[in-house]
Amino acid sequence: MASPGPKSPALQTNMDVDYVISYRFATTEKETAVKRFERLVYALSSVGLATEVRNGNKHSLLVFVKVASEEHLFGEVYRSRVNDWIHGVRSAAPEKETRRALEAEPLHEAERLRTIYQLITNPVTEGGAGITPKEGEWKNVESVFALHDHAYNKEWIKKWSTQYLLKPKDLDEIRDRLGEKIAFYFAFTQSYFTFLLFPAAFGFSAWFLLGHYSSVYAVVNCLWCVIFVEYWKHQEVDLAVRWGVRGVSSIQTKRRDFKHEKETTDPVTGETVQVFPATKRLQRQLLQVPFAIGAVLILGTLIAT
Repeated sequence: MASPGPKSPALQTNMDVDYVISYRFATTEKETAVKRFERLVYALSSVGLATEVRNGNKHSLLVFVKVASEEHLFGEVYRSRVNDWIHGVRSAAPEKETRRALEAEPLHEAERLRTIYQLITNPVTEGGAGITPKEGEWKNVESVFALHDHAYNKEWIKKWSTQYLLKPKDLDEIRDRLGEKIAFYFAFTQSYFTFLLFPAAFGFSAWFLLGHYSSVYAVVNCLWCVIFVEYWKHQEVDLAVRWGVRGVSSIQTKRRDFKHEKETTDPVTGETVQVFPATKRLQRQLLQVPFAIGAVLILGTLIAT
């Protein structure tokens, strides 16, 4: 299957490398380090990732990771989009044919990196290699990181240094390159600092004209805070709908330390689901109640005296 879009500029400047894994063995015996490293390479290859190894510094190896075949990557992206649709994140199901689906909605850099990172770190039961840096059998894996696109970074800095406000097109570009979380951060930061202009000007005027402890200043600040919160709620929803991630929190990712007590079969999908009883979770949460009551009594006593 041919690529549905042009190759990422970042890949062109990074020799097609998607991620780098730092493997450090300074405090590990030679035989153990070799076995763990072989297990690492095998785990990566089992999920369709190709590797190239180079010497690092201070008793370390750098494992350069890329997708072995673009067809495998497109299949993973397609399954991820179908999963979003099943959980209600996407309003419409992708095209049944993978190639047509990716032509209708091209793969951007952030989605590509997110998909490959999930292949590396997701549990084996979810189709990933299950590599968890510095934990369990992967203690020698120091970190997993993507490479910078220095040419794009220079162009980006040059562009942003000549403008004061980000347009929707700029936010879309951030989302395509760095993902929705980073794009939301920039959108919130811009909204926040823009809304600070009024209280800054009003605060100076209040200090100059109204004097200390002005009730007018307090009321206006409270109203302005409420206005900002409601404005950001609407903007957040608009951006989530625009980027197709509204309700994405409904897709839960299993924690590395999660320990289930039993397994059941999902009646809809037929998949095996690991379950931890809700009653035991509630019992653990109730342990906080005595501490909360004690804190309230201590603070109440201090205030009263």
